[in-house]
Formats: sequence, structure tokens, C-alpha cells
Amino acid sequence: MRGRILIGAAAIALLLAGCTPAAEPSTPEASPSVTESPTPTVEPTTEPVVEALTIPECETLVPLAYAVERFGGSTVFFGELTAADYLFRMTVPGAPEVLTGAEVYRGCSWGVPNSDGSFALAVASITPETSGSLQSALAEAGFSGTISGDLAWWNLEAEGAFSLVGATYILTDDVLIVCDGTGAELTDAIAGKALDAVRTANPALGL
Repeated sequence: MRGRILIGAAAIALLLAGCTPAAEPSTPEASPSVTESPTPTVEPTTEPVVEALTIPECETLVPLAYAVERFGGSTVFFGELTAADYLFRMTVPGAPEVLTGAEVYRGCSWGVPNSDGSFALAVASITPETSGSLQSALAEAGFSGTISGDLAWWNLEAEGAFSLVGATYILTDDVLIVCDGTGAELTDAIAGKALDAVRTANPALGL
């Protein structure tokens, strides 16, 4: 009897073992999400804006009243001159090419009608390299130069066929002002007046 009881208990144990539910497979833990940092926006670099040279009208560069004061009561404004027709009293190698090749240019002429008395003015844009080359040519041509910071002032006076002739060149890295006329005193005054007008018209250039 005892042996049967043991057998029965063993059988029941086996049955119970067979009814035990299998353990469910463990769910793997989810990997922590990674938040990507936004890519910084790179702003495109912009080149500095270079102000274009503004050259005033001839009668703003040198008002007629000033021309009369410097040259005489019969002085009139003759009109504008093309770069190819500018009236050089003293030839400086390279100067005509600077005027004809300038991106911005204005030429002007004043004088006394029915006489040989006149003077001419030219204002043109220039590059630093061309400015340096022209100043070397001026020195070789016998001009006297005075340099103050970025401003160079060159002039020359000589005996002409009928009177003194003079020429003045004012240069910066951006601007060339040329005046040819009767004597350096006149050309210095006219070129200086034009420089004042160009400065007023181009405050951003720091002339």
C-alpha cells in the first residue's frame, strides 16, 4: 500500500511539472535614444562693399566764380573733355593711358575766349598699383612730390613758348586729379579745389 502511495505521489508530481507554464522570454531593454545636435548654420561670408567713385560735374568741381578769381574776369567754362582729348601741357609717360583706361572719368576745360589762355582738369579712378607706377613716372619727369599719408601731391612748372606752364597731379589709392595750365600756382589751386569737391561727394572713401 505504501509503495502505491509513493508511486501515485511521484506521478502527480510529474503531472504538475508538465502543467507549469514555460517562462516567457525576457524582452530586451530598449536602447536609450540619442538626440542629434542640430548642425550649426554657417552664414556665407560677404565681401566688403567698395563704394564707387563719384565725380561731380565740372562746374561743381571748380565753380566758374572760382575760375574767374584764379584766372581772370574773362574766364569762361569751355566744356567737358574726353579722356582722349585731355590737354596735357607736360607729357608724363603713362598718364594718358591712365585717363583713357579709367572706369570713372571726367575732364573739364576753362579759359579766355579767342586767346591762348586756358587750363584743363581731369579726375579719374585709379588703382593702387597704377598710382604707384604713375608716381614713379612723375619723379622721373622732374616733378616735385609731397606725400602725406595716402595723399601724394606732385607739381612742375617750366617756361613755355609764350608763358609759364604748370601741371599738378594729386593721387590717392583711388583717385587721380590732374590739372594743366599757366604756372604751378594756378594748377595747384584748381586741383586742390577739385579735391575738396571730390571729398565732399565721396565721404565713405576717406580721401
